[in-house]
Amino acid sequence: MNRKSSIIAGTLLSFTLLMSACSGGTNNGNAGGSSAAPSPTKEATASEKPAEPVKLRFWGGVPEESGPQVVIDKWNAANPDIQVEYIRFVNDESGNTKLDTALLSSNDVPDIYMTFSDANLNRRITAGMAEPLDELIAAAGFDVDGVIGNDNIRKVDGNSYYLSSSKSYQMIMLNKKSLEAVGESVPVEWTWDQFADLSRKLTKDGQYGAYFNPGWEPIAYDMAMTQQPTDVYYGADGLSTFQSLPSFKKGLELQKALIDEKVTYPFAEAAMNKLQPQDELLNGKAAMVFTGSYLIRYIKDEQAYPNRDFQVAFAQIPQYEAGTNVNSGGLGDHLMINPKSENKEAAMKFIAWYLLEGNMDMVPGGRMPSNKQADMNEVASLLIGESEKYIDRESLVRLLESDSTFKKFTKTPGQSEIQKAFKEEAEKLFMNAQSIDDTLANLKKRADDAINASK
Repeated sequence: MNRKSSIIAGTLLSFTLLMSACSGGTNNGNAGGSSAAPSPTKEATASEKPAEPVKLRFWGGVPEESGPQVVIDKWNAANPDIQVEYIRFVNDESGNTKLDTALLSSNDVPDIYMTFSDANLNRRITAGMAEPLDELIAAAGFDVDGVIGNDNIRKVDGNSYYLSSSKSYQMIMLNKKSLEAVGESVPVEWTWDQFADLSRKLTKDGQYGAYFNPGWEPIAYDMAMTQQPTDVYYGADGLSTFQSLPSFKKGLELQKALIDEKVTYPFAEAAMNKLQPQDELLNGKAAMVFTGSYLIRYIKDEQAYPNRDFQVAFAQIPQYEAGTNVNSGGLGDHLMINPKSENKEAAMKFIAWYLLEGNMDMVPGGRMPSNKQADMNEVASLLIGESEKYIDRESLVRLLESDSTFKKFTKTPGQSEIQKAFKEEAEKLFMNAQSIDDTLANLKKRADDAINASK
C-alpha cells in the first residue's frame, strides 16, 4: 500500500470509529455496542396522544345560576375524561316541545335530560324517548333502593326509565310571632280541621289567618291526596273520584267556609290581584300560607321584604285523618337517558354521582336531594345560609326529617283537562254561583269525559 492509500484508509478507519462512538449507547458508564432505539413512527406517536374526552349534553330546566353551573364545573374538574355541557330549557309548553324535538333529532342530541311533570314523564316513556336503565344501573353498581327507594321509582313493563333527583315538599309556612301571640306552638301532626281552627284563632285586624293561592288547585286536592296518595283523580273503575272520595267534598266545603268567615281572602280579590303566598306571608298580611319548599328562597330576600321582625316556621301539610303523613309534593327532577345517546355508560356514571353528591349544590337554590342518606341538618344549613334570623331551623329540620309518603301518578289520562275543570268549578262554588253538590256533579262529568276522550 502506498503512502496516499494508507492515509485514505486511515482516515476512513478513524471516521468509522468516530461514527460508531457517536451512535453507540452507554450502559452504566461503559461504551456499548447496542444501537440507538429507532425513531417512533407517525402511527406510534398518534397512539400515545391522550384520548379525547367523552362529551355529554345534559338538558335541564333549572337556571344555571341556581345550582347547575356549580354542579357541572365541579364534575368537569374532577373528571377530565367525561365532560358535561349543561343546556337549559324553560320548563313550559314551548320549552318541552324544544326538548322533544332535540330528543328526536340526529344532531347534537341530548344524552341526559330532566323531566318534571308526570304527564311528560309518562308520554316520553311511552313514545320511546327514554332508555331502560336497569342494566346501566347494575353495571354502575348504583343502589337505587338505598338512595331513592325502590317504591319511589315506578316501573313500566318491568323497566326503570328514570331516576328522581330532587324532593319537594308542600307545607304550611307560619308567622312564628303571630303563632306565639295566641299561645300556640308550631303544629307537628295535625288535620285539616285543626288547621281551620288555628286559622280562625290567628285572624285579626290587618292579618288573615290563612292564604291559599287561587292559581293552584283548591286545597281539596291536597286533602284528597292524603286520603289516596296514588292516582288521586282516578278510581278502580277507570273514571274520576270526585264523588267517590269524600275528602274532595270536605276540602271544598272547608275552603269555602274559611272564605265566607273572612278567615282567608275573598276569592275574587286574590284571583284578580294575582296575590302570591310569599308576599302575603312576608309582608305580614297572612299568618299562614299553604305553599311549597320553593318559597324558602323568598324568605332570605331582605331587599324585597325588608324590616321583618318575625321568623317563618314550617309544618307538614294537614291530613284528612289523623295518623297519616302524606305529602302532595314528591320526588321530581327526573333524570333520563336518551336512547340515541352514544355514551350511555358515561351518562349513567354522571347520574350516579349527581344523585349521591352532586345535587347537594342544588340545595341553596331550593332543590332538596332525593337521597335518603343525605344529612338533613346539612341540607337545612345550605337552605338557610346566612338567614338564620328569618327561619325557624328546628321546625324546618323536623319537616325535612319526617318520614313522608309522597303522592304518585301512575296514570294521567285527561289530567290537564281535569285540573282545569277542578279550578273552574271550584271558583263557581267559592263565588256562590253554584252549590257543592252541583260542583261535584259537574266535576265528575267533565273529568269522566276527559278520561274517556283520551282513550
